Amino acid sequence: MSAGGSIGMVLDRALTIDLLDVALRVATEHRNDLAMRQLLGVALRDLVTPQEAENKTKKVLTRVWVAPPANAQPMVGWAIEHQDQFADRRALHYGALLATFPFFGSIAAAVGRQIHIDGTADRRAVRTHARVTFGEREFIDAGASKSLKTMRNLGLLDGPRDGPYHVGARPLVSASLSSWFLHALILTRQTESANVGDLSHAFELSFLEIVPSAPPYPFLELHAENGRTVAVAQMG
Repeated sequence: MSAGGSIGMVLDRALTIDLLDVALRVATEHRNDLAMRQLLGVALRDLVTPQEAENKTKKVLTRVWVAPPANAQPMVGWAIEHQDQFADRRALHYGALLATFPFFGSIAAAVGRQIHIDGTADRRAVRTHARVTFGEREFIDAGASKSLKTMRNLGLLDGPRDGPYHVGARPLVSASLSSWFLHALILTRQTESANVGDLSHAFELSFLEIVPSAPPYPFLELHAENGRTVAVAQMG
């Protein structure tokens, strides 16, 4: 669902590594197949009900790996081609979620910010952030809850179901992949650029152990500006 404006699609289903792995496998094996969405629905029937396999769960997973938004297609396509470089698939899926769901990225940033300030994140505070940012609507509350559950399912957050939450075991991201996560950060913030220093300081990336190298990567251009290095997104 969409609330209009820049919110984009709300993550209205809690995802697991298994579900995301299925979507990635379908996208990898059937990348140029016009029936890719149908193939995803068939593959999902082993994990969810037939109704979920053809409706909301499929819709969300399609956006992440099978048919991402136009601005995220080069970045997601690069990840599919280089997926073997990711030592921890949780990081791979998390980056793709940031890139394709700015709503999810906003929730992740709110969680990371509160943990940075208070040591833990509170479920109620995260829902308040979502309502203040996106509007006091029921599906916004649900989206915030599903985003939190997805982060817990990926092991990026630890703690009871209703909180408080703290950072889980952080996946290690090699220096060679840091530019890809910088691109994910640009996409989730819906901006055209980001400082390379954000790799170490962005709240959205608090849940990863990133070596902030920012090596050459086809969809970012690096520029020196006022003593900083700025990455500017390029379309493929």
